[in-house]
Amino acid sequence: MVQARRAKVRPIRVIIPLVLAAALLVGGSFAAWKFWPGTTTAGPQAESSTITAESQAPSTAESSPSPSATASATANPAAVKALEACQKRVKAAEAVLREGKIGVTHWASHVQAQTDNFAGKIDVEEMRARFKKTRLKGPADLKRYNEATSAYEDLEGSCSKVKGADTAVAASLKKCNERSKAQQPLLEATADGMKDWKAHQKQMQANAEHQAGSPSQAQAAWLKQYRAAPKNIKAFEKATKKFEAPRC
Repeated sequence: MVQARRAKVRPIRVIIPLVLAAALLVGGSFAAWKFWPGTTTAGPQAESSTITAESQAPSTAESSPSPSATASATANPAAVKALEACQKRVKAAEAVLREGKIGVTHWASHVQAQTDNFAGKIDVEEMRARFKKTRLKGPADLKRYNEATSAYEDLEGSCSKVKGADTAVAASLKKCNERSKAQQPLLEATADGMKDWKAHQKQMQANAEHQAGSPSQAQAAWLKQYRAAPKNIKAFEKATKKFEAPRC
C-alpha cells in the first residue's frame, strides 16, 4: 500500500511542473506576440500608445526641404537682394503713411472745430479747447512724419522685375511692385495734407510770438487756410479709402 501511494503521488509531481512550464510557455508566447515589432494585429490601445510615443520622441529622420527653403537655396542672389530692397522700401513707405495719417487726422480735427463753431454746434471756448488739443500734438506729428519720410527717401532700389529670378521671388516682387505703386497716390495725398498742417503750425507759432500782424490779420490768415484745407483733407480721405494692394 505504501508503494501504491507513492505511485499516485509521482504523476501529480510530474504534472504540476508540466502545467507551470506550459503556462509560462503560453504566457511568453502571448507576450512576444503582443510586443513583437511590426505586428499588425494589435488592438486600438496598443496603436494609440505607439502613436503617442512616436509623437513625443525627437525625430532623427531627414525632413524634405520646404518649397521656400528650396527656392531661397537656389534663387538668383541678385533677385533675392532686389526683393529684400523692395520690401524695405515698401515697409518704409508704410511708416510714412502711418505717421502721415496721424498728422492729417489731427489737422482735420483742427479744421472741424472751426466748422462746428460756425454751424453753432460748439461755442468759442469749446472750439479753442479743440484747437489747443490738436495744436499741442502738431510738432510731434511733423517730427515723426519728417523722420519717416527721410528714411524712406534714403532707400535705394525698386520693385521692378529682375532677370533670372525664380518663380517664388518673381511672384513676391510682383506683389511688392503692385503695393509700391498703390502707395504712391496715397503718399502724395498725405504729403499735401501734412504740408497744410505744417503751414498752419507755422502760422500759429508766428501768432504766439506776435509776428502774425494784428488780431484781424491773424484771423484773416487763418480763415484763408481754413477755407483751403478741405480740398487736401478730402483728397487724403478719398485716397485712403481707395487704397487696395496685396501684402508684400
